[in-house]
Amino acid sequence: MEFLIGAIVIIVLLLILGVDPMMILLGGIWIVEIFFILMTIFFVISLILLCLTKKTKGEFLRIDPNEGEIGTHAVYQIQGEEYNNSFPAEIMFTDKIYHTGKTVTLRQRDGKKLKLLFDNYSMIVIGTGLPVFTALAIALGFFLKEIAPYLKN
Repeated sequence: MEFLIGAIVIIVLLLILGVDPMMILLGGIWIVEIFFILMTIFFVISLILLCLTKKTKGEFLRIDPNEGEIGTHAVYQIQGEEYNNSFPAEIMFTDKIYHTGKTVTLRQRDGKKLKLLFDNYSMIVIGTGLPVFTALAIALGFFLKEIAPYLKN
């Protein structure tokens, strides 16, 4: 909500200063394009990290709210140790997705500096997020390329 109010204030100030509304719209489209590119990079990095993991079995324990971090994380027990999922827990349909005591297949890397754990839902998010944001970034990039000649006049 704060972001929306901030954006409205910035737009109003730009209009008061005499900036062309089409340039404000174009700036907004560029911000969205940068967001799509950053999300694509995020999912590429997540896919690379996922490829560094090995299959393992673990038991779902609970969903932990992490203090100081964004969101909540699913906690799994693997060979007597508790691990947080690398991706935030799904916030919708948690009772349908996560079942306490259920043994599931996970992807894990237990290094000294980099500890990773991906559950099936993390893999689904990566598998759908990467092509979707890549397609959106490419499509919006082509759109910006097509309208660029019209903006020079």
